[in-house]
Formats: sequence, structure tokens, C-alpha cells
Amino acid sequence: MSMGHICRRNSWLAVVACVVLAPLLGGCVTYTDHEDFLKTPRPVVGGKPYVIEPPDSIVILAPGAPEINDRSVRLRPDGYITLELLGDVFAAGKTPTQLAAEIEEEILRYYEDISVQVRVASFNSKVYYVTGETNAGPRQYTGTDTVLDAMLNAGMPSSSWPERAVVIRPNERGELIKRMTVNMKNMTERGDLKYNVVLEEGDIIYLPMNPLAFIGRQVSLLIAPVDPVIRAVSAPARTAAAPGL
Repeated sequence: MSMGHICRRNSWLAVVACVVLAPLLGGCVTYTDHEDFLKTPRPVVGGKPYVIEPPDSIVILAPGAPEINDRSVRLRPDGYITLELLGDVFAAGKTPTQLAAEIEEEILRYYEDISVQVRVASFNSKVYYVTGETNAGPRQYTGTDTVLDAMLNAGMPSSSWPERAVVIRPNERGELIKRMTVNMKNMTERGDLKYNVVLEEGDIIYLPMNPLAFIGRQVSLLIAPVDPVIRAVSAPARTAAAPGL
């Protein structure tokens, strides 16, 4: 093999290495702001009050007011519910306690000494997200979901990088405010639950692809355009070598 051929080959390998490895540089960063997620004592539920939004379903309990008592209703896309006697009531953006107080104030125009409670029957409006090298997609938020729950439910295939799982917590405007790296391998194999935090609504868990799987996928993408040509060129050779021909 000539020196020129070796140089050209090494140059091509360098280009491939740059193309394949460049996206991994960011993936090797370990985010360490764990203190932003850890609280003492450790909570067992999410820290935010539950706010009703479409398409949640609620149940209204108002003994003594048969028009609305034990009434199950789902929030419309415009945020309203319709109640007998009261008509349209705007429910979106309120906690169950706030909505109950408003309904109670309205129903007291027709009854005396009525107490109203609102219970959320279906928590449909709140989600957290799982993305990356896993069964990605939104997940229904229950308030008790943990990082371990989310990852076990989504799955961690052999192509994933569980040591570099990242939890991202945006604010109400969708801006990144907190993130931490979680070693899911330590969590699942050693029982290290130090960072098994309770998720909040809107949290994003990202499971990256491991370096070997990433390189393999990139090489496959590089080979894919020329693979039909290689098959076409090699087909006559295979035919010629077949017995009886």
C-alpha cells in the first residue's frame, strides 16, 4: 500500500471521526446541580398545587343542592364547565379549592348554608416527558412519579446510556431552569436512590444513546447511500461462484 493511499485513508478516517464523534461531545457533560432537585425531608409528591385544566374531569359535591351535587363534568377546551342552575363556570387555571369556593359563592344565591367540594376525577391535563433512546413520549402526571418509575416504564435498551440520563425542569414559560445527570445504572443495579427525585409537571427525562451505538448508527448512515452499489457490484461475483454455473 502506497504512502499516499495511507494518507488519504487516514484523512478519510479523521473526517468520519469528526462527523461521528462531534455530537457526542455535548453528551459527555455531566450536569451536577443536584441540590436544586433534592429537598429535605424528601417529598413523596410533587411540590406544586394541582391546577385544573382541560381535559380534566371533576366531581362536584354539594349536599343540599341537588342540581349540582355529585355532578361529574369534564372541562371543555375553552376552560368552562356547565352546571345546572349556574350555567357556564370558568374552571381552568384554578385549584379544586378555589373552584369550590367560587361555586359555593354562586350557589348560595339560591340556597342557604351549602358547602361545596371539588374533587378531580381524571388527571388528564398534566404530563411529564420521556425522550431520547427509549420509548419516548408524554406520560400522564400523577404527582407521585419518580425518575426510577419513569425510566422503568419507558425502558432502557442496550443502545441507551443510563449512566448519563438527564432530568430537565423548565419553568412555566418553558425556559430551562434546572437540570441534573442521574446514573440510572447505579439506581437499578446498586439500589442507589439518592437522586430518585419526585418529578414535577412538565419535567423532561432525556436518555441519550451510548457512544458505541451512536458510532454504529452513524457508520450505517454513511454506508447506506453506497450499499446498493456494493450489492450490485458483488452480485455478479456471487453468481459466478455458484455451483453448476
